[in-house]
Amino acid sequence: MSTLAVGHRFDDTKLAILDAAAVAAYAQASGDRNPIHLDAAAARAAGLPGPIVHGMLVMGRLEGAIRNWLPGARLKGLSTRFVKPLAVGDGIVIGGRLARIRPLEGGGTELVLRLTIANGAGTMICIGEAVLESVALTG
Repeated sequence: MSTLAVGHRFDDTKLAILDAAAVAAYAQASGDRNPIHLDAAAARAAGLPGPIVHGMLVMGRLEGAIRNWLPGARLKGLSTRFVKPLAVGDGIVIGGRLARIRPLEGGGTELVLRLTIANGAGTMICIGEAVLESVALTG
């Protein structure tokens, strides 16, 4: 394993398509049954080309990518900003870059990752930041 440094880019994480069944299951589990996620006519009436994936469902996929990149790290914070909606039936690609490393008092290291999520066509839909605590800087 190599030592990580500021600027390190993690391998992109390509995830399966978020289809209507996944969106419906999330709507049921979360209680968010907003019709723009589940009904094409309602989505079009709201000015969208079709149903869109819940933002929190997309955001939840970040944790798996982060744990794959840094399996021993503890996620302390996660923030995102959506710049475009994700259409139901589209996949996502998660990218990450190490933006900051800070030693912590008493040992360990705080890591800040800059995150991106693109749709299957490569269009950016979300940017974010994750704050992690790690005991080892290898990846």
